[in-house]
Amino acid sequence: MSISLSSFIFLQIWINMAQIQQGGPDEKEKTTALKDLLSRIDLDELMKKDEPPLDFPDTLEGFEYAFNEKGQLRHIKTGEPFVFNYREDLHRWNQKRYEALGEVCYIYSINFVFFNFKY
Repeated sequence: MSISLSSFIFLQIWINMAQIQQGGPDEKEKTTALKDLLSRIDLDELMKKDEPPLDFPDTLEGFEYAFNEKGQLRHIKTGEPFVFNYREDLHRWNQKRYEALGEVCYIYSINFVFFNFKY
């Protein structure tokens, strides 16, 4: 079977176009290298970089919160309910603050249920 010169040229162009559409071997190497680099980055460390310390109070008063007569958690000064986004763009810090306040509320609830303490 003989292949004409024009068929051979067409076939070569078609193969080149297919490689370009797939990104070609160079693009695959770049993508692999980028994925490797990104896998080495510790996102937790990057998030901690500009974050304030995770030192939180161990009382409701320290958080400036209290339970009102209806049993609702309210800010002492404003009367507003809990605000998760206390500091903008610091989601991890806000989450840790939320967890610390949750631990304090849990202890308060145990004292209320088991020991009948009033706050």
